[in-house]
Amino acid sequence: MNRTRRELIEKLTNLISKGEIVKGGKLPPERELATLLATSRPLLREALISLEALGYLDIRDRQGIYLTGDDSSEALEALGQAQVWPMEILSQVMEVRQILDPGATALAAMRRNDRDMAKLEECLAMLERIHSEQGPDEASLGAYWNTVLHSTIFKATRNTLLARLYETLLGMSERGVIAMRSNALNSSTRLANKKVLRQHRSLVAAIREKDMEKAREASRVHLKDTIETMVKLSRVTPVSNFFAQRMDPVLK
Repeated sequence: MNRTRRELIEKLTNLISKGEIVKGGKLPPERELATLLATSRPLLREALISLEALGYLDIRDRQGIYLTGDDSSEALEALGQAQVWPMEILSQVMEVRQILDPGATALAAMRRNDRDMAKLEECLAMLERIHSEQGPDEASLGAYWNTVLHSTIFKATRNTLLARLYETLLGMSERGVIAMRSNALNSSTRLANKKVLRQHRSLVAAIREKDMEKAREASRVHLKDTIETMVKLSRVTPVSNFFAQRMDPVLK
């Protein structure tokens, strides 16, 4: 997710959760909100749509923007909790990723161009350097370049709608990735991050070779390991692990 957009969503969420801009379960008009947040209406609209997709807002044509549900106080409390992306939300994000990632990675292998490959190689180089330097910001920097890598793969599909949808999903899952990487840093072996690097190399190699089936399988392997780790860290619910539920047909 674009950093500016993510910051706007967090700022908007904070204002709503405090009840400062909500009257009778309704938010101010877009124009007023844009002025209040010092942002453009197109960017604000994307933030509102993201919150609507998560089930916290109801955007009604010609009527306005409302909190979902009948109880405004409960909606405000839930929205406040959403700022930390609880397990339920991250689980749903990873469910969508299991459905989208393998197919999108295969499509990227078919449609990628030299500029896409240059960006993917840059991401790999940065991830390698971050891991080798073992700096204090390894978890957060690693999560950032992980996000850039996967976002680049989706942009390489040449499907703008798919790429924009994925930006939102990645922004939501980034905190879970940071937690996963932090846990790996605290381990004695650091084998987890080495495995992720190998998986990223396989992903990029398959896309470089324009091998769609190899790219699809590399994506599945990477997702399977990522989700299993998140389940162990209690970041994702076990039922959201389609691999463990033998729901492979969903991913094909």
